[in-house]
Amino acid sequence: MNDKVQRRSELLVENRNLLHKDFFLENGLITVIAGAAFAQNDRTADPDRVKDCRKLLRDRQGVFSQVRGNNELIISAKMALSPNLELYIENLINIYEKFEKGKFFSSSFRVLAASSICDAGKAGQADAIVEKTNEILKGMNSKHPFLTSDDDTGFAVLLAMTDKSTESILEELEQSYQILKRSFSFHDNAVYSLAQVLTTYDGEVDAKCKKAVEIFEAFKENGYKYGKEYELPSLGILVGLSDNIGDIVGEVIEVYESFKGQKGFGMLDMSNHTKLMLGAMIVASVYGEDKASASALVANGALSMVIAQQAAMIAIIAASSASAASSSSH
Repeated sequence: MNDKVQRRSELLVENRNLLHKDFFLENGLITVIAGAAFAQNDRTADPDRVKDCRKLLRDRQGVFSQVRGNNELIISAKMALSPNLELYIENLINIYEKFEKGKFFSSSFRVLAASSICDAGKAGQADAIVEKTNEILKGMNSKHPFLTSDDDTGFAVLLAMTDKSTESILEELEQSYQILKRSFSFHDNAVYSLAQVLTTYDGEVDAKCKKAVEIFEAFKENGYKYGKEYELPSLGILVGLSDNIGDIVGEVIEVYESFKGQKGFGMLDMSNHTKLMLGAMIVASVYGEDKASASALVANGALSMVIAQQAAMIAIIAASSASAASSSSH
């Protein structure tokens, strides 16, 4: 295993445990993602600073705000990582309100979209990015009304931050979706999200889709099944990393295996699919940085990091929401 990959894997486990002690009432998967935010920055979690950030967040936003809710710990962790936490939350709230304008229902996924703009260092371009995001979502909804929902805002904003035009994004997205759905039957929603992630990157549509399928099959050939539901979009973050699929898949599997026996990563805490996805996130964050320094496939290294984390965050938020809904129905 790459030394940096190993260190971030260990940091993820360590950070999850540190945060769990002070935020034990939080959903376990949310705690993992909050810990991952620190790990991806090669930082040890600071629970006291996160608590201070949460207090500031609660002072700024009411109990029914979507900036809190499922997002509260994740946003607090992101604030804690910022050199200017007050400016971070101010920018995030302002951008979130731009996304909410004209919407009847609020959405936790719009909060994640706002945080992506902040994390990519593009708060000053928020008006144009929000407008482009809404144009992309409108085009997606026009083509696939049953596949497009608020969940897609998190990926649409990543597309909006690229240099591609809205027209070319929608054209490539549709091409990718039509190709990918042949390989992942009966998982149209997840496939559409995977197509969005792939469209965020440069490259030939056919080549990117082919590689995504090859990576999925490589996991299967090694005895591991990558998830076809919430986890599938995160497969896309591996596509631009290396021409050697075996090396990348092998790294992800090693991270997955390193989670075995670790507190908070057992069968009762998360599925094997989730652990593979977390492995993909860590590997993508490390190799994505290397790609960024040698001419990234996306606009800049910061955006590359955001893509890797956003794919995992959206999956975790969706999975935890589904889990909560399932529990309340029993």
